Amino acid sequence: MDKFLEILRNRWLKLGVSLLSLGLPAFLVMVDWLAFAYYLEPVNKIPLFLLYVLVNFIFAGIMFYTRKQIITRIVVLFTPLLAFVLLIIAFGQWYLIIPPVVVCAFTFLAAGTNETLKTILGTVYLLMFVVGTLVYLTMLHFNLTVQTFLQLSECDISKRSDVYSYSPDNTYRLVMYVDDAGNERSLTSYYVEKTKDDIELPYLHCYKHLYSQKVLVTMDQSSVVYKWLRDNELFIDGRPKNIDDMFEQAEELGRKALPHRGGRVGKRVCSAELR
Repeated sequence: MDKFLEILRNRWLKLGVSLLSLGLPAFLVMVDWLAFAYYLEPVNKIPLFLLYVLVNFIFAGIMFYTRKQIITRIVVLFTPLLAFVLLIIAFGQWYLIIPPVVVCAFTFLAAGTNETLKTILGTVYLLMFVVGTLVYLTMLHFNLTVQTFLQLSECDISKRSDVYSYSPDNTYRLVMYVDDAGNERSLTSYYVEKTKDDIELPYLHCYKHLYSQKVLVTMDQSSVVYKWLRDNELFIDGRPKNIDDMFEQAEELGRKALPHRGGRVGKRVCSAELR
């Protein structure tokens, strides 16, 4: 037992293990991107949550063990910022937010970083979380999300239907977003997504909704007839739409808009009709 403890105290072992702490920011960046660009559909919620907690717990253990190593002390200084980004992007999805926020807070406080620096950064991060939450709640009041604010997407994931229609070759997916106003004439939006960008993870389907193309907005969903005529051609609301052309036109418009927006991505122009 003493020999085992002596091995664990070895400074070179701790230095080597501290390299694994770099996996936490990489993991958080991946989770941030998935929450930002994808619709996350759990296959089995309980195993998925347990696996997610286990991954976060492993990173917490690694960083606590190497808390006095220089690599870990540097990593813990900016991981709360990545957790803050996740809070803003995935606000309301607490099962996704709480585990990494707890890990980041724990490792930040436990690390052997200079106490004055920790106090200053800790105060800044605390204010950031509080103010950021208030700002985001204000955005939600005006039906804004990060994606819509940045003009990258008009989709409200909370209104997404789980009924999909795929093209014959599974290249495209037609998705409905139903804004139920409590009456028979709810606003329904139809979007087409590219399936090639989807990601399959253990117990989780990730459907990319960012840069999807709107094909129809209607107040009368019951009268809408749609079907795939070909792999790239969708018949909807009495007319065919070439999906390849829609994506190509949107990409071309995006490229043309960049120089005139000071580097910002311009708002997508989609073919949509409001009946």
